Amino acid sequence: MKNSILPWPLKILMPGALLLSIPAFYLVLAGPELFYRHVGSGLYAAVAAMVAADLLIRTRAHGWHDGVVALNLVIFSGAVLSAWPSNPPWSVAEWILRMAYCAIVFLRLSMLLGAYVVPRRLLHVVALAIAVLAVAGAGFFWLEPRVHSYADGVWLAFITGATVGYGDLVPSTPASRIFAAFIVLLGYALFSVVTASISAMLVGEDEKRLERELHADMRMLRREISLLHEELRSSHPESGSEDADSAGKELIRV
Repeated sequence: MKNSILPWPLKILMPGALLLSIPAFYLVLAGPELFYRHVGSGLYAAVAAMVAADLLIRTRAHGWHDGVVALNLVIFSGAVLSAWPSNPPWSVAEWILRMAYCAIVFLRLSMLLGAYVVPRRLLHVVALAIAVLAVAGAGFFWLEPRVHSYADGVWLAFITGATVGYGDLVPSTPASRIFAAFIVLLGYALFSVVTASISAMLVGEDEKRLERELHADMRMLRREISLLHEELRSSHPESGSEDADSAGKELIRV
């Protein structure tokens, strides 16, 4: 179902759930105390509730034939399982399942970002990129012990997302490295959306210019045909108006 037919509060259900799953993952993984891991589990429960609400709306509107229902069901199931209390260190199987769930969340988030690849939403995409950069900076500030200030966290988030890698700051813990991997993927997605939006805007301007030129040529051609029609009428008065009209129509067809 297209988001455009939903009231605006419902449009934020799935994006909000996907974004909420990011701090949930890290609170469960790297929470310094049991309280933080419980908060992470609670966030996963909230993610499951939001995805369930989105699924209910979609299936009531279009049944189970919506193309993203199956993917949303997987996200819902993963959020329910992730909400179950679990203490690190995780087993290899649990790591694989959690990383697969994160990949699915990233895929769904990329699909939502793809809807913004239009010129009129370029400012929205740039604002989203700035917001992601700010949140990622806070994430690195919390997860990476070598980052001693929020400004350094934002810088590490930028060079990670832009895949520059100057080497002055690098992730050194498992949690920050996992976080960096997803920032790289998200950075690719955001940079691609911004680039595609700019390209679409430039192409749209070229199309408008060509359309204006085509309309001007058509108006000029109509004026020339009208003048030729008048010349035929004036040069063949004895043949009658019908012959002139038929000749004018023939010129228009040509």
